[in-house]
Amino acid sequence: MNANGSIRRMDHGDILLNLFLGTEIEGGPANLYLRRHGTSIEAVPLLGPQSPAAIPLDERGISAGGEWHGIRFRVSLVLAESTPAWFWHLRLENTLDTAEKLDLIYAQDLALAHYGAVRINEYYTSHYVDHTPLSHPERGIVLASRQNLSMAGRQPWCVIGTFGKGVGFASDALQFHGLATRAGQVPVGLAEGLDTVRRQHENAMAVIQDAPVRLGQGEVIERGFFGWFEADHPEATSAKDLVFVDKAIGLPEAVPAFDSNAPYGSEPPASLFTSAPLLDPQDLTEAEIADLFGTELRAVERKDGKILSFFTGTNRHVVLKAKELSVLRPHMQILRTGHRLIPEEAALTSNTWMGGVFHAMVTQGHVSINRFLSTPHSYLGLFRGNGLRLFVEMADGWHLLDVPSAFEMTPESSRWIYKHSDGLIEIRSGAPADRHELTFSAEVLSGAPLRFFLSWHVALNGEDGSSAVPVRYVQDEEGVFVQPTLESDVGRRFPEGGFRIAPLDGTVIERIGRDEMLFADGISRNQPYLCMISEPAVSIGFRLKGCLISEQLETRAAQNHSQFWTDITGDFQLHPPIDTPLSGSAKQFGEILPWFIQNTLIHYLAPRGPEQYTGGGWGTRDISQGPVELFLGLGRHEPIREILICLFKAQNPEGDWPQWFTFFDRERNIRAGDSHGDIVFWPLLALALYLVASEDETLLDEIVPFFHPEGESWAEKATLWHHVERALAVIGNRLIPGYKLAAYGHGDWNDSMQPADPTMRERLCSAWTVTLHYQTLNTLAKAFKRLGRSDQASQFAAAARDVHDQFQRHLLRDGTVTGYAYFYDGDRIDYLLHPRDKATGVSYSLLPMIHAIINDLLTPEQARKHLDIIKTHLLGPDGARLFDRPMEYRGGPQKFFLRAESASFFGREIGLMYTHAHLRYAEALARYGDAEGFFLALCQANPIGIRSIVPAATLRQANCYYSSSDGAFADRYEAFLEYDRVKKGAVPLDGGWRVYSSGPGIWTRLMLQSFLGLRWERSALMIDPVIPKVLNGLQVEMKLGGISFEVTYHIEGTGCGTKVVRLNGDKLPFKRSENPYRIGAARVPMTAVRERLTTGTNQLAVDLGITQQ
Repeated sequence: MNANGSIRRMDHGDILLNLFLGTEIEGGPANLYLRRHGTSIEAVPLLGPQSPAAIPLDERGISAGGEWHGIRFRVSLVLAESTPAWFWHLRLENTLDTAEKLDLIYAQDLALAHYGAVRINEYYTSHYVDHTPLSHPERGIVLASRQNLSMAGRQPWCVIGTFGKGVGFASDALQFHGLATRAGQVPVGLAEGLDTVRRQHENAMAVIQDAPVRLGQGEVIERGFFGWFEADHPEATSAKDLVFVDKAIGLPEAVPAFDSNAPYGSEPPASLFTSAPLLDPQDLTEAEIADLFGTELRAVERKDGKILSFFTGTNRHVVLKAKELSVLRPHMQILRTGHRLIPEEAALTSNTWMGGVFHAMVTQGHVSINRFLSTPHSYLGLFRGNGLRLFVEMADGWHLLDVPSAFEMTPESSRWIYKHSDGLIEIRSGAPADRHELTFSAEVLSGAPLRFFLSWHVALNGEDGSSAVPVRYVQDEEGVFVQPTLESDVGRRFPEGGFRIAPLDGTVIERIGRDEMLFADGISRNQPYLCMISEPAVSIGFRLKGCLISEQLETRAAQNHSQFWTDITGDFQLHPPIDTPLSGSAKQFGEILPWFIQNTLIHYLAPRGPEQYTGGGWGTRDISQGPVELFLGLGRHEPIREILICLFKAQNPEGDWPQWFTFFDRERNIRAGDSHGDIVFWPLLALALYLVASEDETLLDEIVPFFHPEGESWAEKATLWHHVERALAVIGNRLIPGYKLAAYGHGDWNDSMQPADPTMRERLCSAWTVTLHYQTLNTLAKAFKRLGRSDQASQFAAAARDVHDQFQRHLLRDGTVTGYAYFYDGDRIDYLLHPRDKATGVSYSLLPMIHAIINDLLTPEQARKHLDIIKTHLLGPDGARLFDRPMEYRGGPQKFFLRAESASFFGREIGLMYTHAHLRYAEALARYGDAEGFFLALCQANPIGIRSIVPAATLRQANCYYSSSDGAFADRYEAFLEYDRVKKGAVPLDGGWRVYSSGPGIWTRLMLQSFLGLRWERSALMIDPVIPKVLNGLQVEMKLGGISFEVTYHIEGTGCGTKVVRLNGDKLPFKRSENPYRIGAARVPMTAVRERLTTGTNQLAVDLGITQQ
């Protein structure tokens, strides 16, 4: 318990029951609420800093008492001695002259998982908590919750109910709080009551509503709630679990024992985060918007005639308050300092949130461990004290800056505008490209000077700032230097390190201190807050510098590079023809491009996301795709070489790679212990793609160490080619016995589809992994042929043909590619995720189909058939889906596959529309030559204007990549029974997790190399656009290979098949590349291109529309 009467944590053995740690500053989400029913419903929490109760504590629980609107109450928490059960007892007395109608609600956030797993990611933990309402004959509705992820071989479980009669329930904080708490309003569950519908979402919470009572004048009643915990509940929840309700009620602690003479104690003092009101920002008028952001607004989003968001200027996106209060996932921007295209340990990274979190999860080097400031852990506004927050002093006291009137994002900065009754405030946070420091400033644009109260929630000492460890700081002439304790992880790693907060010239700090400044009584609770109050000022500002990494460890100082974002995007401008049906959508390709590039660089250089706020590792699969494909698309080969060397340094001496690893040497041993069966292919494929484009044969002779836990000086070193040979040997040893087909091993691309029976791994074959095997061998053959190493090229080509032949013979059954095949001894093969599959209920699997088309494993007729299957069975309004229907959910126990059958949340891969896979579908359409389908598929992955493409899409942030499109079903059961409604557009579609994915890099390459069809290689310019003919006349300004081009497309017929290419008026010679489905790419010799280049902008004209081979 916290001293303010809130629950900090509930444990049993190694299991943490609650999802969020309650704090001394704000309390926590677990609470009891008393509601009074009159002309309207009023409610009050009975626990925590916002309760009217005085709260004494002891080692067995809590006993609190107080009075609210004439209702005198006592609350006690009692833990059972003989079994893991807990009881909340309440005594209510009406001191009024009139009767009152009252009820009680108990809200308990739930994790039921190991502490470390919970703290890694509360959303992910919630995805696997199954909530099942049960009906008890006496106690009404009770709610049972089971953690479906195995915790050391156990499935923790609990049931929560009331001593009265449960009449309502909720199973997620989204139901109970809605978006109201985030807006500073009363939770919807209190204002309106519970909707009594199971909702499996991302903030697991069991909420029980007791039946209302009418309490007469002077009358006293006793009520309460109970909870029972089981350390292991192997079976799914069922009605027979009601026996635990009876056991709980039968315990002696279930009988309340109030001491009416016991003193109440004293009310805990409030903190600013619970007592200070939110500044109420006013909406901007359109004239004010023009003054602040200019008049050239693009991609304007409106509702009821009012502006919600827009793009303006160069790479600027602006969101207004009304939209922020309406979206599920709050707007945010991840900022990173520096401009080098490899990870830098000196770089700083920060998350900035529209809701007044001006810097959060600030790190230097490792983007999770080396954390200076904490980060928000919920998008529902359950806590407000994370990161850097700012209070301003108004006439009636301090006000917290929260959701602003407007929020502006650029790739390198964030800006908040607060319009209030007395003026206008502007806040800016930045991450410069030319130096490794973060910036923060506050300026009064109109109105009187203000005092500012800065609250820095310091996380240097671990636990994301949740432990009671006071901030260790020194104030000197340069500002404030904050250091970790020597016992913390950061302190052990950097005993002399820390972070410096340096005021800018003119910024005067009136007072500086720790958490005591936040409390009304001025007494510290040892919470890790650094607080500052400025003198009244028109502007204040600070520089934030990381001092963990000493200067000599920074191998190259950052150079002045103010044009970084313009340079990295190639000064791209796209001009579609006017007044064509697709011109608006085409225009948005240019609008989203810099943001997808920024997302890719964040994922690569500072691996984190808004919903993925721990980790900091490189996924071998992701890094081999996202940044590699980004730089291939941009025609920048040098960074790919660096990526490949880093990848091969992480290779185990045995030849395989871990599923993920950390980049910097000091974290070298933080890496996965194993990997899925597809991982070994990805670095080889990335290498082959690089060699095809760059023809850099010298890389194969580069001496690269294998991984060694003691460091590179202890490691075996070999040429990169020898690394390749080790990996190829691993591949050769992991085949289905008697076949040339890759065995499944520990999994494939779909992380949710690991076999529940581990003995299946050696004889189960993923058809998708086989397509990857073929692609790797085939691309290596092309690369070595390009290098003139014909013998090795022939060997790779022969091996690829073997895989191709066996794919056709064994994995195409009845003319349909299977998802999986299980090979028995002898000739028997069972097919899963195939029309013959009678076990799983799934008949079609997208991934092997589309990758077979991309890699020419199918004949034209087979490709057409599979595209028809996809159109009929796998397409939804938001794009291509992984399977034709969800896996059946049975409450958590697994029959065939692990996470696919145990996740209770219908989202991410489980929700079936995973954007990464959809983009590969787009790639298959481009390969096949379906210009209209390809264009639509790219549009479906672009959040700008998404609701004009996908009407069922819910409102969402418009300038970032979403990893999935999640059908907003209440739970897995509804999704399974009503899945066909998704295809009809009858189910709202939420945007899933953001940014952290290889997807934005893939989209960028597809847009540049497949839509515009321009691929810059060392010896050739490949031209192969796939553009709908209604975009005839499309123009684009861009740089390729550092050279400026203006490209004009003349489009006829099918929108693909290059007929003529002219550069600066001269017709270019070219040869055709092979494509079994349509006319192949034009391969223009680079010598012919360079001979015709001029200074300035070069004019490239491309004629499209050949319909026959």
